[in-house]
Amino acid sequence: MTHQGDKKDRGGFTLIEILIAVAIVGILTVLAVSSFQGFNEKYRVEGETKQMFSDLMDARGRAMQRNRAFFVQINANGYTTYEDTSPSPDGNGVFDIAADTLVANVTIRRTINNGGLSNFRFNRNGIASATGTIWLTSTAQPDYDCITVQATRIKMGQYNAGTCVEK
Repeated sequence: MTHQGDKKDRGGFTLIEILIAVAIVGILTVLAVSSFQGFNEKYRVEGETKQMFSDLMDARGRAMQRNRAFFVQINANGYTTYEDTSPSPDGNGVFDIAADTLVANVTIRRTINNGGLSNFRFNRNGIASATGTIWLTSTAQPDYDCITVQATRIKMGQYNAGTCVEK
């Protein structure tokens, strides 16, 4: 016969068991949050790279479609694209910030390394006037963080040891 006060019949946890469980949950939470932040940074860099790639491809495609030049300006904090609309109707192939039409003005959270591609244009045939590599500075190791611009093509890749490894 057992009494109500016997320890064997009590259901429950000791204070030490609860503290151990709370410590384990705390450690797992810290690991999960730090891992999530690393993934989040990686995907932000990839997202910004893909947006820039898309905007460059759009400018190139519009240049061919509309039969007029499109200008690209890249600085450390972002980039802008302009459509050559001055003089009307098809422009003159010369960039005029006061008269040409702004198409995109994008600010990037990371530093853009433009590799000498600070100002270039796509002519009426979609051919770039300059070539080089653009990459974003980041501590994350994203799959896509650089863009190569050649006269007739634009590709994304991963920046590694001073070169953009196209994918």
